[in-house]
Amino acid sequence: MEEFKKTVNVLEGPWEASAFPQGEETTEGVISREMSTVFKKDGYLCETVVTRNYHGKDYHDTSTHKRIVRIDG
Repeated sequence: MEEFKKTVNVLEGPWEASAFPQGEETTEGVISREMSTVFKKDGYLCETVVTRNYHGKDYHDTSTHKRIVRIDG
């Protein structure tokens, strides 16, 4: 995946160590990678999930966004 190579600035911690050591995305033996972000927006608890599925030397990204529950009002 040399054509998709870029530098990622993840400074430290287990996420950096397993997914982006030395700023490079690990792909050897990886089938998929998923990141979930939970946040508050417009009075709701929301979630965004981004998934990267690897297919040989290529990958396909998808994302889902949903409101979980109203938290204000």
